[in-house]
Amino acid sequence: MRRLLPFILFCMLACVVMPAQAQSQPIAVTLDAHAGYGGAYRAGEWFPVIIDVANDGPDLRGELVWEFPGQRNEPSFRYSVDLPRGSRKRITINAFSRGFARSGQVRLLSNDVVLADRSVSIDPIDSDKFVIGVVGSDPTLLNTLETLQISGSNGTVVRHLQDNELPDQALALRGLNSLFIADADTSQLSVPQRESISLWATLGGQLIIGGGVGGQRAAAGLTALLPADVGPTVAEGDITALVQVGNGPLPSGSSRAPLSELRPRSGAVDLSKGAGLLYRSNYGVGSVTIAAFDLGLLRGWLGEPTLWGTVVTSIPLFTPGIGSRTNQTSILQSVLQLPGLGLPSAWTLLLFLVGYTLVIGPINYFVLRRLRRLELAWLSVPLVVIIFAGGLYIAGFGLRGSQSQLSQVTVVQASEGQQRALATGFVALFSPRRANYTVGFPSATLIHETRSFDDISARTTPVMIDEQRAELRDLLIDIASVRTLVAELPIDAPPTIESSVESSDQGVHGQIRNSGGIALDNVCLLYTSP
Repeated sequence: MRRLLPFILFCMLACVVMPAQAQSQPIAVTLDAHAGYGGAYRAGEWFPVIIDVANDGPDLRGELVWEFPGQRNEPSFRYSVDLPRGSRKRITINAFSRGFARSGQVRLLSNDVVLADRSVSIDPIDSDKFVIGVVGSDPTLLNTLETLQISGSNGTVVRHLQDNELPDQALALRGLNSLFIADADTSQLSVPQRESISLWATLGGQLIIGGGVGGQRAAAGLTALLPADVGPTVAEGDITALVQVGNGPLPSGSSRAPLSELRPRSGAVDLSKGAGLLYRSNYGVGSVTIAAFDLGLLRGWLGEPTLWGTVVTSIPLFTPGIGSRTNQTSILQSVLQLPGLGLPSAWTLLLFLVGYTLVIGPINYFVLRRLRRLELAWLSVPLVVIIFAGGLYIAGFGLRGSQSQLSQVTVVQASEGQQRALATGFVALFSPRRANYTVGFPSATLIHETRSFDDISARTTPVMIDEQRAELRDLLIDIASVRTLVAELPIDAPPTIESSVESSDQGVHGQIRNSGGIALDNVCLLYTSP
């Protein structure tokens, strides 16, 4: 036994030390993040938060959390991520701010333990500013456009970003009014990035593609959107026709420049007054423009802001979701009547009160007096109260029902001839009893919670996103209460509309035809004069 004692002690010590050594393996996680468009964002609009995370330690599963520290009533956004040993990942979280937050913070959590964090400075932009995004290798390109005065806006803001920073969600691009792409290779853009640019332009974005030596690279991934085909050759050409558009003399020696070969498509408009230097076509509500010259060619030209001022313009945008994000309002409150929230009419309540008063007062008295048992009032009055209270409870239970109810109103924005549309769904979840729910959506859905019908103090439930889905977990709903959500995502355009409508002195006339398989009832045609 004495000989076995050291062996037993050694085994016990190994059992204690080995797990401790395993648990003490160092966590080696690095985190980097940048947000918005060159650090800027528009208040109330979605913007991308791009996070680069690397793990050189043991395998882990965690949550990336984006928050606005020190800001009240601001939402937080979560993304579930797997990080095997040696992995490097780029994650994009789409976020928004209700106010004017100037800093954000991203944290990596595992079992509620912070493994890494990074603070990010952000610059809020007023909603009445005209925001121009510039993608190119030159960080000073088109900075002169900040002097541009565009009708309908209160100043212009120019922000630079890289092509790999372009979001893959059209909603995350809506903070930009216009996007210039100079010498970036758009063929390297992912399919979701190209689709987001296309849908963004359809909804009112203005895209401008540069030409010249890098023209083919800039147009390669977006050929379906362009107003002109870009030929393979680049040749010296005359650009003095731009003087008529920019209203200013060109710098000395800059009358000729390398020009892309452009072959305009049907419907394209030559903004260079027949010189073939600048073509634009409408694309849904927005527009797409292509230049035959390099966008950096006009640097130092006093007429540069005037030239681009004829290309970009202030387009009123229809953004049904922004009111719910900034003002926490929902169209469900005005257009949807949930049976579970229906209150009795004022006449019904008056009839109930009158009946209760008559029964507990005169009727009770006359009945007991007729029976010559007035002393029983101490029993009859509580009995009447119990009967009416029980009846009221049963009536209320019947009104709110026994089943939860999910109601939805969806606004779909689509343009003629386009295959993709944007759906903004206002969702109301009614619960007859206090309970927790999990509500799931496709992973591409951008979700936020807005003020409920009857509970303005309810805590906002964070949205958890991963590669498969986006969901709200443990959404607590009180008795006979409603929580309201707003879900926004791109979808295939449901109706197919074809039109041939013209405007004249006599009014608007023409034809609108539904060539799709979905019937449209109670259609309203709206027309805005130019």
